[in-house]
Amino acid sequence: MSRTIRWVLTLFTIIGIALSLIGCSKTEPVKYVTLSNLEPVSSPEQGSKETLRVALAVGLSPTQSIAKYQTLTNYLSEKLNRPVELVQKKTYKEVDDLIEEGNVDIAFVCSSSYVIGHEKFGERLIAVPITNGSPYYQSVIIANANTDIRNWSQLQGRSFAFVDPQSTSGALYAMSQVKERGGLNYFKSYIYTYGHGNSIAAVRDHLVDAAAVDNYTLASALASSPQLTNTIRIIDNSPEYANNPVVASPRLDEQTYLAVQAALINMDQDSSGQDALKMAGYERFDLLEDNFYGSVRHLLELIKE
Repeated sequence: MSRTIRWVLTLFTIIGIALSLIGCSKTEPVKYVTLSNLEPVSSPEQGSKETLRVALAVGLSPTQSIAKYQTLTNYLSEKLNRPVELVQKKTYKEVDDLIEEGNVDIAFVCSSSYVIGHEKFGERLIAVPITNGSPYYQSVIIANANTDIRNWSQLQGRSFAFVDPQSTSGALYAMSQVKERGGLNYFKSYIYTYGHGNSIAAVRDHLVDAAAVDNYTLASALASSPQLTNTIRIIDNSPEYANNPVVASPRLDEQTYLAVQAALINMDQDSSGQDALKMAGYERFDLLEDNFYGSVRHLLELIKE
């Protein structure tokens, strides 16, 4: 090897050693931790929180139901600091089954579904929505305005639309009225629409002669489509029944039950909660006792007799 080549190799070796010494001598500055520069760290407990599963029956159309309750469940997710999953089913019975089996934690149900679930498997009442200043709602019997139907006696031999077999306003009140008239045979035919809006549309379009719906859905439909007054006639209103509640599975732990209840009861105290309530068509949620549903129990007993 020539002297020139050996000299170049030696030079590169010296430079490499020097650079390595510089690199080894470079140290990170010491970071002093004080109360003023502490950063929040997510606790393992918070990160491991399970999803709160919330169920509801379709009630309106699938799209309307999701729109109505998504903002509300988003609010719960924010207040509870945990993910919330919205589970939608076609019937109240399907929702009841999910609650009984512990496959969902809470649900928005019909008043009669609560009574049935409470007595059957201990379904728990969380809170009741207040609408137009009232914790009550009614069944409204409507008929197509182009018919001569103006009372129950004129419904004999006509077609009728129910919402759901467990719906207080959309079925049970109407069933109680025809119980002594031959039951469902009083009608020429009947259908289940699984949506108050669907039943209103069925009467409007004369797919059926009459139907049973809840007063709040009807009022909303009339407000958004005033022309409905030309095609729909109200022929009867039921007594008042306790509003459709939010309920919990008996398997839900007490801490979560109380947290959900507190979040609902205090929704009207902040702007995001007020927005969610408005979207759902509620003013606020209140705490009510189980005996508040006595008139619904009486209605169920009347039908069973």
